[in-house]
Amino acid sequence: MSRDAATPEKKTLIRGVLVLVPAALFAKIVGMFYKIPLLFIVGVEGMAYFLAAYHVYSFLFVLCATGLPTALSLLISGLVAKGQGKSVGRLFGLALAAFLTLGALGTVLLFFAAPLLAERLAMGEAASAIAAIAPALFLAAFSGAVKGFFQGYNRMAPTAVCEALEAAGKLGFGLLFAFLAKARGLPVPQIAAYAVLGITTGMLLSALVSGVWWLVFWLRSAPREGTSVPCRALFSRLLRVAVPITLGAAMMSAVSLLDTVLISARLQDAGFSAPIAHAMYSSYGNLAIPLYNLVPSLLSPVTLALIPLLGAAVAKGARGDGTLESALRVTALIAIPAALGLSVFARPLLCLVFRGQDAAITMAAPLLCVLALAVLPASLLTLTGGALQATGHTALPVVATAIGAAVKLLVEYVLLTDPHFFLMGAPVSTLCCTLTVLVIEWAALSHAMPHALPLGCLWRPFLASAVSVSLGIALYALLYLRAGEAIWLMPSVLALVGGAQIFFAFFFHALEKTDLQCLPFGDKLCECLKRCKLMK
Repeated sequence: MSRDAATPEKKTLIRGVLVLVPAALFAKIVGMFYKIPLLFIVGVEGMAYFLAAYHVYSFLFVLCATGLPTALSLLISGLVAKGQGKSVGRLFGLALAAFLTLGALGTVLLFFAAPLLAERLAMGEAASAIAAIAPALFLAAFSGAVKGFFQGYNRMAPTAVCEALEAAGKLGFGLLFAFLAKARGLPVPQIAAYAVLGITTGMLLSALVSGVWWLVFWLRSAPREGTSVPCRALFSRLLRVAVPITLGAAMMSAVSLLDTVLISARLQDAGFSAPIAHAMYSSYGNLAIPLYNLVPSLLSPVTLALIPLLGAAVAKGARGDGTLESALRVTALIAIPAALGLSVFARPLLCLVFRGQDAAITMAAPLLCVLALAVLPASLLTLTGGALQATGHTALPVVATAIGAAVKLLVEYVLLTDPHFFLMGAPVSTLCCTLTVLVIEWAALSHAMPHALPLGCLWRPFLASAVSVSLGIALYALLYLRAGEAIWLMPSVLALVGGAQIFFAFFFHALEKTDLQCLPFGDKLCECLKRCKLMK
């Protein structure tokens, strides 16, 4: 096929991303702005309990509802590509039984072991918050199964709608429950528990909608033709793919959970009192981390759309490396300017998002400057890990993640008590971790793919991003001299950087014609850019 023609796989990839990114953006914006009023309701101390409960939930969520959806989507896409659609229903039934079993076990464990878990986290007051989030595990397991089912058919709308519902439920019900609890005069740990209950309610909405959506699709459109695969073989495939994916994701979630213990404990070992150590951790975890996680989370739809496409290509004996190259370019064009911008504008961005939390912002700003440097490797390693899984090398991401996690914990343990670093040891360890994992996965993927990975495709996005962010710095300096630290400065700067990034992406040819042809009205856009001499 001509290089000037957009392949069906690329079109499916870009369209899937266009469906998922708005939902991911909505969910992340809600997640950040949800914490602003919540900070005023429960305070910094209450947010520490909220974060502790969420980290425990996230770890079990990974075990119950992360690896299996990815594995399910990968296997379903392979079955459909091989003409074995008759086995999809059987596979989904097996996967759903496994999902619900794990979800039920996780819910029971989290609910009844909440006091013990809270004590192990050195935050005994977080027990009620941990118990409040327990039912969300069972609901998330069901929703995860349905999302994986639809992703296997390259239908991303159910995933997008469910993510939006989960975010909206967390925002609306979480703030409402927390406000009512505070109005009743309940203590801070109880207010935090009511806030956490909003997450459970959001998951309930998602489970209800996804269940109805799946039922309608299955009754109307599900394929029941083709060859059949025995249940034992299907279950064996599911475990063979799901277990390594789950282990890899669980390791990083476990590291986040250990952060809750390690950061607070090591800061207390360094001489800080427990309330101050909790406040320092809360500033880092509730202010710096959400902004850092924003970009990799927004780019996760690229991986979600890529995995079933690569899986189908491998099942049919095709290469799929052109689709991976396109995904790398799209990721770099977003992640590089975001990393540079977060590092340069850390404090004004925190002031814009978390206005009124001056003490926490002062503590979080230098941490975010360093943490931002990990945005690009964190974004790229989700792609490399997903590509390795799709090409059948499911164990390699687990090994890479284990090595990266060991590096992070070692660096963090040493630096948190070093007077030259203290809390700065946390973002430094994250940067070391992401770089370690990326190097290992990139080397493994370069060996696994038929052609070498196009590392050179990253320099044009970097050049476009460097020029765009430099213009943003110049504008911010000019406006700051005239108006001081006004709240409208950052929206103006972000608008300039975003517009400049789009222009220079075309100017430096960071996007190829085939990438643009995948977009709606892409051919007309390419002709327009040719007339403007921004595309060859």
